[in-house]
Amino acid sequence: MVYLKAWKGKSSEPLRDKAMKDSDWRDRSDADLERLLVERWLYRGGMLAIVLLSAIVTTYLGLRGVTTWTDMLTVGALLALALAAAGVAFVMRLVDLRIYRELRRRARGPRQSGCR
Repeated sequence: MVYLKAWKGKSSEPLRDKAMKDSDWRDRSDADLERLLVERWLYRGGMLAIVLLSAIVTTYLGLRGVTTWTDMLTVGALLALALAAAGVAFVMRLVDLRIYRELRRRARGPRQSGCR
């Protein structure tokens, strides 16, 4: 999956040409980071919706009865899709946590010596 690179000025169109690195988002302004987080929340919500829909369809197929080879392959594919989407959502969350910490660090300002 390709992560968002950055926001181009005040445009609402993100650049999606390569994976985002820490150095790409650490140099952004607070407003840009907040917009980036909102967009990542939407993508992560989409991943979680895929997990939910896979669970619903798998449950429906299970209640109906998995009797044929095609049903077994369908259930297996749905479960694989759900696991992959959950993995992507989890990894996105880990990156989002680093962005949250950076925003909190900026909001606190520089630390005073001797205080923790």
